[in-house]
Amino acid sequence: MSDTDLELTTHPGHRLGTIVFDPRGGSLLAITGDLPHRFSTDDLRRYRPLISAGVATLSPLSPRRPTVSVVIPARNPPADSFDDLVGNLASSPWVQEVIVVDDGSDQPITVEGATVIRNEIALGPAGARNLGAEQSSNEVLVFVDADIASIDESLFELISMLGSNQIAALAPRVIESGHPSPLDLGPDPTEVDGKHLNHLPGAVLAIDRSSFELVAGFAEDLRLGEDVDLIARICALGRWAIYAPSCIAVHHPQSLATRLAKAASYGYSVGHLRRRTRLTLTPRLRDMPALGWIVIAPFTMAAITALKRTSQLKHRLTPEQRTKAALLLLDTQVIANASLIVRQFGLPMALLALGSRRIRRGLITALLLELVHQGVTKTIYDLAYSIGLWLSLALET
Repeated sequence: MSDTDLELTTHPGHRLGTIVFDPRGGSLLAITGDLPHRFSTDDLRRYRPLISAGVATLSPLSPRRPTVSVVIPARNPPADSFDDLVGNLASSPWVQEVIVVDDGSDQPITVEGATVIRNEIALGPAGARNLGAEQSSNEVLVFVDADIASIDESLFELISMLGSNQIAALAPRVIESGHPSPLDLGPDPTEVDGKHLNHLPGAVLAIDRSSFELVAGFAEDLRLGEDVDLIARICALGRWAIYAPSCIAVHHPQSLATRLAKAASYGYSVGHLRRRTRLTLTPRLRDMPALGWIVIAPFTMAAITALKRTSQLKHRLTPEQRTKAALLLLDTQVIANASLIVRQFGLPMALLALGSRRIRRGLITALLLELVHQGVTKTIYDLAYSIGLWLSLALET
């Protein structure tokens, strides 16, 4: 797949400028503020800190149309809504084929607009996805769960980035109608780097075929966390996995108990996978002594991160632009670190808070920050995730 011209823009209202990268070599003019600068192809990596921290977004400058295969693993899907999902995807001008893998449904699936492959004995999500991928023939694979209600058409515009500039995978924001979803990774774009984000949800996941085949697809021995494992193995090769919340996928509503169990299972699967991946998926024990300073940690950690990352760009931005970038990073890092504290250390901090006033105040600070910016339900999901994560770590030690 040939490379695609990309552009980098910061969030609306905080514009540092638009930088255009030419993957074919040479350099292009970029307008940053009032001054033009020249940027080489290698500068895409120099600006990676802004992408990781969620203050800048990559998008294709002139979207091309790669050939696309949609793979939907399904087991006893709801007939009407499933027919609508398949029909909408099959009618998209971006999609060349839709493959439904009937993974041992009680009654064989019949649906118009798709090729149906039936497994009499269920292979599980990983095996069903791999089978669908083997039967497909296009440049980009888009895996969609059967309980997805709809996907923005803009996803297919963004996937023109896949396969170019080492970008291998991309996922939209997944929400549920009526209430927050444990699949929702928030409104800020970022990449999987093991720090800001350690996975992309497999509910809707677009992957460049060559990258998918290079890592031999999903690990079929996993019944939980197969999407986390796949993305970790792709990123271990030095390729990018991008989270693009500008595109929305809607998940069918689930009960609160189901959503909490799903959040806990994600945490459990990440803990289980820590030895299989090279990404920092789980809390590092050496970070635990720092919990005593947790009252100011969301602010100090954010400030240090902002300064460190803007210093990496000092040769590419003016002093005024570096200051603006640092403030943008600080704003996002405060919230990111508060969420990280609740999600990664919520359970042990709650136990330690019983005997430590400092940790108790720190946990309350982190919880308040997340409650204000993320809402009650998302905070509860993160606590459930923490319980699953530490349960897994405890059982494997």
